[in-house]
Amino acid sequence: AIAVRTKAMKCLSEVVAVDPSILARLDMQRGVHGRLMDNSTSVREAAVELLGRFVLCRPQLAEQYYDMLIERIL
Repeated sequence: AIAVRTKAMKCLSEVVAVDPSILARLDMQRGVHGRLMDNSTSVREAAVELLGRFVLCRPQLAEQYYDMLIERIL
């Protein structure tokens, strides 16, 4: 199941590469947040990588994901 969740995050990253606005959706925010709190390190890394790539090109996403990122940092 870990490999599937990791691959799912990487696939989501590819989808977001085509349309970064998808990360603004509430269901996507909840899904990414869940993966940021995943038990698996590789899944958490994939979620952080996803946000890192796209928050930079869409600064308005930083506000929506700020609390999640800070929670992960702490």
